[in-house]
Order: sequence, then structure tokens, then C-alpha cells
Amino acid sequence: MGTISVNRLAGLSLIFGPVIAFVFFLIEPGGLLIDSAKVSDAVGSISAKSSNETLTNVTNIAIILGLALILSGLYALMRNVTLEGNGKALVQMGFFMTLVGLTGWILSGGIDFILADAQTSDEIRGSVPVYYAGSALVYAGGITLGFGSLIFALGLSTRDDFNQTISLLAALVSLAIMVFFIMAVLSNADRDTFIGMARGCYVLLVIWYGYLGVGLMNRPDPDLWR
Repeated sequence: MGTISVNRLAGLSLIFGPVIAFVFFLIEPGGLLIDSAKVSDAVGSISAKSSNETLTNVTNIAIILGLALILSGLYALMRNVTLEGNGKALVQMGFFMTLVGLTGWILSGGIDFILADAQTSDEIRGSVPVYYAGSALVYAGGITLGFGSLIFALGLSTRDDFNQTISLLAALVSLAIMVFFIMAVLSNADRDTFIGMARGCYVLLVIWYGYLGVGLMNRPDPDLWR
């Protein structure tokens, strides 16, 4: 079997990881398409997950793996940047902030495995605190992911080998994600609206990650890695 370059594999991770996570997020029970429930409706969300137990488990497995692929790709990209050129400090900080944010989302996906097991009315009501714990991870992860992506994109914008305009647009989208999650935490009445807006911005991040992945695939591995 031939050897695949680090950058090529990382680029593929950045292309397919976000797409996998996003597609399965769309079909996750209680989400946008199947038995949709408001984020603030704990009982409705748990009921949707438990009534579609197998689909909940399958979609969350795929989401977790997709998010992990994003981290793998971003790590390799960060290593490329920190070897030479501008933006080293910002990109490194941004990656580790993003690592914390996506880890929070991965852990919240693990919590959904438990919620899917609640089958009776009593079990569903008893799982409400677990649901809120998972939501807390989503909010904290969203804030940190937005901040990390903002710093990461600003670091890339200082380099000649990345498109400055696209990097600055990604930074603006990341800032919006962070602000929307902060507003969701601060405003109980409008929480569902702000979460919906943050989700919409995440679609743009998926496109940006894919763009970075294509560019990374076309970069030769640094001499240090060969």
C-alpha cells in the first residue's frame, strides 16, 4: 500500500469531516428535519431522541467522528503554519481554542446516547437535567469554537499563502457564531432564535473548512515531515 502524504490526508479530513457532521446533524432526531423540537424544549427534544433511538445513536456517532476529523485536519494545518511564516501565534492559539470548543460538542453527542435510552415518561422527565448538562456543553463549545475560529482565521489572514479576503470573512462569521451563542446564554426568551442563527453561520464554516482542505491537499508536506 502506498503512503499518503500528511497534508493530503488532513485536507481530506477538512473536506469530509465538516460535511459528515453537518449532514448527520440535519437528520438527528429533535434537530432540524426529523421530529424537530426547540432547543429550549427539553422534554420534546428528549422524546424525539428516545422515540428514534437507533437513528439518534447512529447520527451522533457520525457527528462525533466528523468533528474529530475536523480537529485532525486543523491540527495538520496549524503545524504547517507554525513551521514558517506569519501568523504562528494566532493560528496556534486559535487551534487550541477550537479544540476545546469541538470537544465540548463531541461530549454533548455522547450525552445524547444516554438520552436516547429514556423510553418511559418518568425516564424522560428524569433525563431533563442530563439534557441541560449537554446543552451547557453545546453553548460553552459554541462560544469557544467561535472565538478559536476567529483567532485562527485572523492568523491565516496575515499570510501570503492564504486568501486574505476569505480569511477575514471567516473571521467575521466566527465572531457572529461566538456572539450568537453568548446571546443565547444571556437571553432565555430568545435562546432558540440565537441558536438558529448560530447554526446558520456554522454552514459557512463548513464551506470554509472545505476550502482550507482543498488548499491543504495541494500543499507539499514540509521537508521536516518527509
